[in-house]
Amino acid sequence: MSKTPTKTDSNYNFIPREITTPNKDHQGVSKTVHSHVSKLHGLLNDWMKIRDKGVRLCRAISALKLHECDDDYYPSQLKQLMEGLLDALDGLKNVVDGVKILNNQLQALAKLQPSEEPVINSWPVTKISQTVMKIFESLEKEFRLKQIVTENVAHSRDEKLIEVYVSAWEFEAYFNIESFAYLFAEVGLAGVT
Repeated sequence: MSKTPTKTDSNYNFIPREITTPNKDHQGVSKTVHSHVSKLHGLLNDWMKIRDKGVRLCRAISALKLHECDDDYYPSQLKQLMEGLLDALDGLKNVVDGVKILNNQLQALAKLQPSEEPVINSWPVTKISQTVMKIFESLEKEFRLKQIVTENVAHSRDEKLIEVYVSAWEFEAYFNIESFAYLFAEVGLAGVT
């Protein structure tokens, strides 16, 4: 009772799966960009926490220098406060270095995918990389300012100059986080606090 097989449905056509090429790998690019922007968000949150720690230390140094320092006497607490401020400065340097790495990677990604097609919601890779480059440049300037303040705050005796130093740690002259809030909103992240 052998039976001859019947012809299969002729409407069924085999279509091989399309292999993605670098120009068509939008999902991989989107994941990479989203990952980098999320890491940037974390680094900027770290920046704000470290900056707040530095502000507290600068205020303590200011109070100590203005109220307890004489011409020939330096309080022993000044050394401990300055070591803490140097640690905060090292933390800021680590954040700047991390943002530099992300900036370099996004610049390379923008060169690999020069199209203006959006990779997340409405932003293309080029716009995201330009925004991250602005963040990096402003953080670098801000870090240099805080480095100069850290080097000089312990040596100053002028009350007004010390207050300028404390203000330079507290208020950021070059870096404005609100101007970059749209980047994080595009990815679905809350603002940096």
